[in-house]
Order: sequence, then C-alpha cells, then structure tokens
Amino acid sequence: MSAGPGPHADEPDAHGAHGHAAGEHVPEHGTAKDHAAAHDHHGFVAAASAIGQKSRAHKLRTGLLVAVFTLAGSTLLLELGLRLGHQRERALEHNVTRTNRRWVELSRAGVFREIDDPVRRYAMRPGAEATIDGWRFRVSPQGTRGPEVPAEKPATERRILCLGDSFAFGLWCDEEETVVARLARQANAREAERASGLTWRALDLGVPGYHLGQTLRAFAQEGLALQPDLVVLYFNTNDIEQTGFDYDESLGVLRRDYLPLPEGLKRGLWHASHLYGWIASKYAHAVEDGPAPYLEPRVPWAHVRADNQAYAFDGLRQLAQRCAERKLPLFVIDQPLWTYLGGTRRADWPVLPLDVWIKEACQKLELPALHLLGLLRGYADNVDRFAQGVEPDFLPDQYIADERLQEALTFARAKAQEQGKPWDELPYPEQLQCFAGFPGAIPDDPDFHLTGEGYAHIARLAYDAMQARGFLP
Repeated sequence: MSAGPGPHADEPDAHGAHGHAAGEHVPEHGTAKDHAAAHDHHGFVAAASAIGQKSRAHKLRTGLLVAVFTLAGSTLLLELGLRLGHQRERALEHNVTRTNRRWVELSRAGVFREIDDPVRRYAMRPGAEATIDGWRFRVSPQGTRGPEVPAEKPATERRILCLGDSFAFGLWCDEEETVVARLARQANAREAERASGLTWRALDLGVPGYHLGQTLRAFAQEGLALQPDLVVLYFNTNDIEQTGFDYDESLGVLRRDYLPLPEGLKRGLWHASHLYGWIASKYAHAVEDGPAPYLEPRVPWAHVRADNQAYAFDGLRQLAQRCAERKLPLFVIDQPLWTYLGGTRRADWPVLPLDVWIKEACQKLELPALHLLGLLRGYADNVDRFAQGVEPDFLPDQYIADERLQEALTFARAKAQEQGKPWDELPYPEQLQCFAGFPGAIPDDPDFHLTGEGYAHIARLAYDAMQARGFLP
C-alpha cells in the first residue's frame, strides 16, 4: 500500500501516463529524490537517509533529556536554597508589623489547627491556650472560646451560640468581654431579677478569618452538638467572600493561595515544596496589590464581586434554613467594615453599598438584625441621623484596639483630665481637640478589631433588640 497520497504504479499521473517499472527511464521533470531512487541500485541513498533520521532523532532525544535534567536540577537547587535559607521563616519575620504583631503571635501560639475539610481548612485547636498582651485566649474541648462545655445540658440552662469571624471570637479582649459573654451575663441578671431559676451559657464558636461558608460548616459540624437555644451570627462585611485562608501549622500563619489548582493539591504542594510556596505567596501578593483590594473585582476575595455576594447570600440562606428546621431563633449583628468615623461620614463611603447588600439580604430572608452603621457614624444609640446632618455624639474610634491608636487615646484622655474635663462627658468636637499635639503618628490602616468596651456597647444594643423580639428575657 502506498505510504502517501501520490499515485500507485498502475494509476495515471497528472499527464495521463502510467508509472514506470523499475529500471525504466525517469522523465527529466522528476524530483531529485526520484532520480536518486532510480539510480540507487544498491540502497546506499536510502541507508544514508535512515542514518540521518536516526541521528536527528538521537539529537532531539538528547536535547529533551538535557532540558528536563536542567529544569529538574535548577528546581532542586532553588528548592534547596529556599529551605537552607529559611525563606519562609525570614519572610514571616520581615512581614511582622505593629498592626499584625498580635495576629502573628496568636496564630503562632497554636490556637488553630489544620483540618481535612476543603471549605473550613482550619479550626480552633481544642485545649489550646495563649496569652497575648495580657489577654487570655483558651479553646475548650468542644472548639469554643472559653471553658469546657458540659455534655449534659441542665433543664434550667439556656445556651446562646455565637457564630462568625474574629469579631465574634473577640479580638482583642478577654473571653468574658466578648459580645456573646456579655449577652449571657445580661440575660442572667435579668433571670435573677425575675427569680426564674434559669441560667444562660455563652458559647463562642467564632473563628478568626472565617467567611460565611466556613461558619456554616462550623455550625453543622460543631455548633448543633452544643444544643443552643439561640443563635447569633456576628456578621462583618468582610465575610462576603469565598476564597478563605489556609493555615500552616509549622509556621503558625494564615495565608492565601490563589493558584488555579484543587484545594487538596495546593495544600499538598505547599507542604512538599518551598518553591511552590514561594511562587504561591508571590502570586498572592501580586493579586492583592493595591490600596483597597477588597473593592477591586480582580481580587478573588473582593467583597464587591457578584460571585462572592451570591456565595455569601446562599450561606446566610442555608444557615437560616437550618435554624428554622430546628426552631432555633437566629439573630444577625451586622457590623460594616470598621473604619475611622471620618470615613463612615462620607456620602460616598465605598463600603456603603456592602452595608446595603447585607440589609437587603436580611430583608429577603426575613432575618431579624441589628445594623450598626449608626454606631460607626458616631451615634451612641445607633440611630443613624447622618442624613439629617446631626453631629456625632460620641467618638467610636476610641473602641479601635490598635495599640498605636490606643496610645493616642491615652494621650487625649490625659489632656482632658489636665483640663479638668471627664473624657466620657465631653462632646465629640471637644474629644477631637484633645488629640491635638499627639507626638506619634495615628495609623491610616490600623487593626480595626475592638476593645472590650466596644464589644460591651454592641452587646447592649444587641440585647435590647433581641429582648424586643422575645429572644432574651
């Protein structure tokens, strides 16, 4: 059979003539190959051609092998260099700032653990304990913040389960200063007044860094087993995402990995290869580069992305559905991204559309909620009077736990005391004046987690709202 599309020996060629048998005269218009084949009575030309093809194939194989071994050798050298140079450890130390110092200390103290769940990825480590700047953080055997939860629930005990991220967990305050602990304490005081014989136990299942999808998993895997009577979701606007963090136990850090690979494979590569980790980290930094990545649709976890908003809404819907199936009241505390009061009092504050989104989501799902925009704008009773042009009546910035900001607040309080003016009784404009002359620099992007006083204020507002609905005594 012919090896190509040319005519067979007994088929007409382009001129209508038939092919020639071996030994016949080849027309002059034939190719050089045809001439060579016609005169190659002993097969020398064919042999030479075969030798040439083998030589070229050998060179190609050799070149490919050299390239493969060169790439493998270079990769191995890079891997060894990164390991011997302790690149991960040095990068961690280089990135520690006064803003994230406490975060790093907490995560390196071992309060988290990796888990085999592609959504949650990490959880609180049962039995872990750490002290950061005087605050005690301990994890119960049940994975909640605080003391052990008795397996047997007394008939006279009621339980409040708080879900969410670091604000639900309570950074930076002691366990008895968290929102859920304060809610339980107010409920117990009320039950004592009524002589009802009932007590309320606080269950803090907040996990720093969690988004709504992870919170939903925590509720299903751990929260329901705690037999709650009331569920509180402490929602923060930064929960509108779906990428989440990974946790590295050896370094004790939360990290992001945006490379387009399956989650299990990414985790395996991170542990196996420092080179992969270096590439993933560099890529993550490049993706997040910018002044406000949470508002940039190109950033995978940006809260303005439609896919992240759809994911968050579905998580909220599923949480509401699971609570309704078990006849568990669900209450939402909605805290917009905490920022300086000056930002929240801008008509074009870029976080406002996100606050509108969660308000509309709660309305669609018919979820009772406390929306804290009024508080962030400086109204102590949380009634938002910004549209009416009413000046703030207190300074919410004082609740920001960032150590540099607290240094500035200490300066302002001392200045007010020198003038014989009680700080808490000063009107907002006079409080601002007390910061004048502060020798340090107030950070533009501080750690916006709250002090114990901040959580106390929110708990008072939340208790009144839940009491009005009959959720709390």
